[in-house]
Amino acid sequence: MAKETKLRETGASGTLVEQITAALREAVRHGEFKAGQRLIVADLSEQFGVSFGPIREAIRRLAGEGYLDFTPHKGATVRGFGEKELREVFQVREAIESFAARLAAENIHHGDYAQRMTACHKDLHAHMLGGDAQRSSDVRQLFHDLLYEFAGNPYLKEAGQRFTYPLHRVRFNELAGKARTEDSLREHDDIIRAVLAGDGARAERMMRIHLRNRATAFCELLDEINQTESDVA
Repeated sequence: MAKETKLRETGASGTLVEQITAALREAVRHGEFKAGQRLIVADLSEQFGVSFGPIREAIRRLAGEGYLDFTPHKGATVRGFGEKELREVFQVREAIESFAARLAAENIHHGDYAQRMTACHKDLHAHMLGGDAQRSSDVRQLFHDLLYEFAGNPYLKEAGQRFTYPLHRVRFNELAGKARTEDSLREHDDIIRAVLAGDGARAERMMRIHLRNRATAFCELLDEINQTESDVA
């Protein structure tokens, strides 16, 4: 029952291993597992109501994706990121996602792409400042998913997804504050306008600016979180 409930909540599909991998990936992204926390195979096996095999395979896959650190004979822990690692991740994201934005702009005239991007734009304005961190996170993820879909290159999407995790997105949205969120929304506006105009060069440039600013905001927030935890200790 635990397995069925968890997988139903995440909307996972595919094989059992794929479903468990997706559920654990989302749990890490949303901060249900903290940086440095060890994942116990026996506990997860009980939670999902499955044998150890699928759990071990899901952990192996997530370690390969960069969500977990795996040490033989010791097990897997949730990967943590310092400022240096965050900036390095965002450098890679900048290269990948800015190119995706360019391709999306060049392909925006295909099918219903413009209509769907316009609808996403409205959702961003409806939810990014609405106070619901989960909904804000979901609609931002939709925006990036659309860019990768419209870019039309599955290898680009596969590479980009590996680098979307560096800090729990929902937690960031909860703590970012109104000023940071308003800045981010304006940057999304700039990217989307360029994409809808079919201006690939501008879409690429605006995405680079957004991700550089996002990297700075993440690092500032990481410092704030570390300082708060230090004060509490």
